[in-house]
Formats: sequence, C-alpha cells, structure tokens
Amino acid sequence: MKCICSHYGDNWKRVMSNMFSIFKTSEGEVCFNEAYDRLLATWPVLYESIHVQTDYGTTHIVVSGDVDAPPLVLLHGMTFNSTMWRDNIEALSSRYRTYCVDTLGDFGRSIVNKPLSSPQHCNDWLNQVLDGLGLAKVDLIGHSMGGWLALNFVLEYSNRLNRLVLLAPIASIYRVPLQFMFKVYPALLRPSPPRIRRAWNWFVASGNQTDELVMDQIIQSWTHCRILLKVIPTRFKEEHLRRLKTRTLFLVGDKEVIYNAHKAVERVRSWLPNAQAVVIPKASHCLTAEQADAVNKCIMDFLEKGAS
Repeated sequence: MKCICSHYGDNWKRVMSNMFSIFKTSEGEVCFNEAYDRLLATWPVLYESIHVQTDYGTTHIVVSGDVDAPPLVLLHGMTFNSTMWRDNIEALSSRYRTYCVDTLGDFGRSIVNKPLSSPQHCNDWLNQVLDGLGLAKVDLIGHSMGGWLALNFVLEYSNRLNRLVLLAPIASIYRVPLQFMFKVYPALLRPSPPRIRRAWNWFVASGNQTDELVMDQIIQSWTHCRILLKVIPTRFKEEHLRRLKTRTLFLVGDKEVIYNAHKAVERVRSWLPNAQAVVIPKASHCLTAEQADAVNKCIMDFLEKGAS
C-alpha cells in the first residue's frame, strides 16, 4: 500500500450525528468504512484525502499525481465512490493531478448538509468544489451518473472545462430504461449479498469478473447506505447538446445494457459536434474496470492529443 492519508478513525463517527447521514446504522457505518479502506489500500499510487466545504456539505476527494500537473476531475457512477477509479488512476495520474470526487449524497465519504435535489443544485455544488480546490479550468471525466453530472455541468459552465470525457453516461442521450429500475432497485430496497451480486453482475459483460474487494464494498454500501442524491437524471435536449463546443470523448462498452452502444455512438456523433465516440469491445456498463487498459488508452490519447 502506498498512501499519505488512509485512515480516518473516529473522525467519521460525526457522520452519524448529521441529520442527512447516508448510513442506516452506526454498525453499518463501520462496515462501510472498513470496506472503503480495504479497497483504497490497493490504490496503486500515492494519494491524499482532502475535504472541500460547500453550501451543500463537505466533499471528500482522493487526490493523486504531481501537484504541478494539469488538473483532471473524476466523477464516479451512482451507488459507488472514488475508489471505482482504482484501475485507471495509475495511468491518469502519470500525467495529471487527479481529483476523484465522492459525489455528495452517494455511497462515499462526503457529508451532506443539504441534499442535491435538482440539476441546478448539482451544478452549484460542483462549481463550489472547483472553487474550493482553487481550480479555474479542468478536464472532467464522468462515469454513468457521474457522466450525467459532468454533462449537466458543462452545459452551464463550459468556461470551466478544457475537455470532457463521458463514460457510458446514464440518461443524457436516452431515457433511463425501466429494465434498469427492475434490476437495481430490488437489491437496494431489500439488500442481501446474493441479490446485490445479481444486480451488479447485470452491469458486467459475460466472461468478465468483478474484483472481490470491489464486490465487498458494493455489498457493504448497498446493505448499509441510503442514497441522499435526490436529483433524477433526465435526457438532455438535442438543441442544447448541439450548442456544446467543448471537445468531448464518449466511450461505451459494446455490451452496454442501459442503451444500445452503436445507436448511442451514432446519436452522440450527430448531437455533439465536437465529440469523438468509441465503442470498447468486451465491456458493458462497468467498462472502466472490465477493460481498464483500453479505456485508459482512449482517455490518455484523447487528452494528450488536445493538450496545449
């Protein structure tokens, strides 16, 4: 393990006194944090855990990379946290100062004072996070719900982004399918390890395996946490996306389950004039872990090609 700050100890007990705690019980909080620490202990590069205060609460961020490198902000998918980037961070932080954000109200270490309940709240929060980090302009990566948050943000704050990377963003260009609800919500409402495994495996292409440390954290999170991210992701209007000038990379696995990958690529190329769209073979919704090397290469090639 290589870390600067990896243990939070009793500081995290204060979360339980917060009226908007994501944790169902104090025992569940312990289980969650132990699982988070076990996965973070496998982080392949040096990191620092920091906190940024916003009007909506305290945002926890895992920071890696050279302090003088260009800033790269990463937003994880829903029902996960910053540790989802473990298989990508070594490549990304080799050239960038990476900021892996625990989305406020999701299953991470950020502390909610006021839930994010509208697209505007989400933009206000992320804008304040960047201000708190002292970052005027960044590259931004988002996966799934993080992709929706990133796209929502750039539509209002394009002046704060150099480049945008969207990894299988939820909603955004297609409505969330009912099948998604039927697969995920039973496991969240009545969690058990077998039910959670079945739900998560729906997001993973046949033949690909989820690391057991990752699965352990998913099980602990879905069992002991409740979602306080209240915003519902919706499809963005075509006319708004057509006005987007930010250089964008869209990646989707060929086995994606929330929409047809090839139709999504066609729509992105049509609606986003400055977008490059790529299908990742042998991957589904968890493409960042399923095909980490391919995803890392696509992202780095895209970012480096446009680097000034």
